[in-house]
Amino acid sequence: MLKNNWLVCKDIDRLSEQLAYDILEISKISICLKNSFSIVLTGGRSIIKLYKILRSSTSDWSKWHIYLTDERCLPVGDKDRNDNIINKIWLNNHQILEKNIHFIHAELGVSEGAIHYEKILNGIGDFDVVLLSMGEDGHAASLFPGSVYSNKDVVVENNSLKYPKKRISMSYSRLNRSKNILKIVCGSLKQGAIDLWLNGEVIPINKINGKNEKVYICKNSLTKD
Repeated sequence: MLKNNWLVCKDIDRLSEQLAYDILEISKISICLKNSFSIVLTGGRSIIKLYKILRSSTSDWSKWHIYLTDERCLPVGDKDRNDNIINKIWLNNHQILEKNIHFIHAELGVSEGAIHYEKILNGIGDFDVVLLSMGEDGHAASLFPGSVYSNKDVVVENNSLKYPKKRISMSYSRLNRSKNILKIVCGSLKQGAIDLWLNGEVIPINKINGKNEKVYICKNSLTKD
């Protein structure tokens, strides 16, 4: 049985529309209260439609501060980097100020890139929104089942089962410093991880909850009646 904070959407279009609406509403409140809004973006295919909707939406974009859950250690401009996809779909030539976009310099390698992002996050308070998309194995950001990570704000993955092996990610503890964790589950191959999640098994996606959590799930992800 799904939890009360799980919203089932008929398809990715409806999910993305609802998610965009909720993010924009949170941004309005945040900007009204403290004159800024911070959001941590995620990669993955299921999030692309959301970014397209936000690109065409209206907000006080000068008050937005953008961060990234994780990045793959690949050259700048590589098609498989999260920032490349996000920039191409949304942020290139957008009204969000370049100085307010705080991405991970994974091209520096895991060690140097992690140190650099630690410095960027130093002194930053709780995020207003963290977006997480779940992998088929229940991973979130670049935090994978069975791996042990430090409690630093930024951690590294040297042997990911998914390409590429080397990645840089915000840690569980840093992602949990968020007012709103918004999780996206979409795809027919996610049922196994969903079952583990609902049965109380500890997997990466359910180790990140923040102060408030909401799960947006496509109907096709629920392959069981």
